[in-house]
Amino acid sequence: MANLSPVLPSDPRWKRAVELPQTTPQTVSNPLHIPALNHLLLNGLNRGALVEASGPRSSGKTSLCMHILARATQNGEVCAVVDLHNSFHPDSAAASGVQLDRLLWIRCQCNPDYTMKATDLLLHAGGFGVVLLDLSEAQTRILNRIPISYWYRFQRAIQNTPTILLICADAPQAKAASRDSLNCQAKSFSWSGQQPFTRLCGMTTIARQRKLAAIHPEPLQISVA
Repeated sequence: MANLSPVLPSDPRWKRAVELPQTTPQTVSNPLHIPALNHLLLNGLNRGALVEASGPRSSGKTSLCMHILARATQNGEVCAVVDLHNSFHPDSAAASGVQLDRLLWIRCQCNPDYTMKATDLLLHAGGFGVVLLDLSEAQTRILNRIPISYWYRFQRAIQNTPTILLICADAPQAKAASRDSLNCQAKSFSWSGQQPFTRLCGMTTIARQRKLAAIHPEPLQISVA
């Protein structure tokens, strides 16, 4: 093959690397502001980050996640739920304000391997505002089998993108890979009717920012549809 190096500089289509225009990284969307968490998250939920909502059963963590999904879908964003135990309830989500026509629901039939692989595919595909990974009620032995490298892989997949990975579990999972870690604890319950026919109509849960201990807990009022 002939040496074309003397010819290339004279062709206007060719430029030296130093002459190429400088490109700037794609601007990441503004944070997702959650009115109910104004004191805990002063600047909202950061894009391109892992966020955890944890707490025991009936602590309000799932309701908190529904509130975040509602906010995102009402803003016109397309979101997804990766559901380990098929526990997502569309009617309750709609009652919380989630726009179901903007939500992708993946039921993983209690298979943790499918759950993590589905999450991986969604995050690398891109285009989602919030991806909720619901690991609630998962047994400890199953959670311990998830390699810590998964969380850093997820973190790299969404950095510099508008996507937020929201992890809902009984205890924090992502550890240092997460940007915000919210811990929920039920404070009180409201009932209607008289004994023995009473109905749960609301609850107050306390949310704490685990990584910023100086921030005071914030009470959240949750209504039951």
